[in-house]
Amino acid sequence: MDLKFGLKLWSINTDLIDEAIALIDEKIFYYIELFVIPETDVFPFLFDVPYIIHIPHHKFKVNIGDSSLKEYNLHKIDESIEWADKLNAKFLILHSGHGSMKDAKDILYEIDDKRILIENMPKVGLDNEDMIGYSPGQIEELLDIRDFGMCLDFGHAVKAALSLGVDYKEFVQEFMKLEPRVFHISDGKLNYEKDEHLGIGFGEYDIDFFMRSVKRRHHNMVTVETPRATQKSLAEDVENVEKIYDMTKQSFKGD
Repeated sequence: MDLKFGLKLWSINTDLIDEAIALIDEKIFYYIELFVIPETDVFPFLFDVPYIIHIPHHKFKVNIGDSSLKEYNLHKIDESIEWADKLNAKFLILHSGHGSMKDAKDILYEIDDKRILIENMPKVGLDNEDMIGYSPGQIEELLDIRDFGMCLDFGHAVKAALSLGVDYKEFVQEFMKLEPRVFHISDGKLNYEKDEHLGIGFGEYDIDFFMRSVKRRHHNMVTVETPRATQKSLAEDVENVEKIYDMTKQSFKGD
């Protein structure tokens, strides 16, 4: 199955949308994963291109693991669902957050949208939070609440494996049994347990292993979550896709 790479944009990146559409027309990318920043407008993105919506996360006070934020969480999730409706988005991605597993389950019971995908987390947050959904078992519990799907962030899985002291490739394969529908790819170090999204080739992850894992499954949407030195161009995103192809060309030779 051919890989379909997605371009990550935030809803403040209105000046990049024309370049993004051109890259989709050129089939370098196949969809846009749009992170909804609160108090921004959907209007600049109303183009007939494939979208996935990423719901705001804890940096914008959306954290399903905190019952004190329940009303705010539901409001922001509903806003993202409205964006998804207007953009005809295939999926919405929701972080599993940090704090209480019970609180996370309680709020998920109130969300009824089959497009929702729950994204796995590292075990330890950037500010030393106790994250939720860092293991296949925890993610499965959350998915089963309303038959949600999963977004597998390979980097988050690696970081959780490092925290747990287990082989990250075996850990990823356990997540793959949950049939993720979307994947996130970036690079990172193998001696640091907290989240980092390095450019492809700037870390130590086995990118070829990740892509071979995707190719064996039914779903092939892979969002490239790598940094940009400038927010005025998508050239680095294109370079990261080219690096992925270079790292995997022997595995996929003849496909």
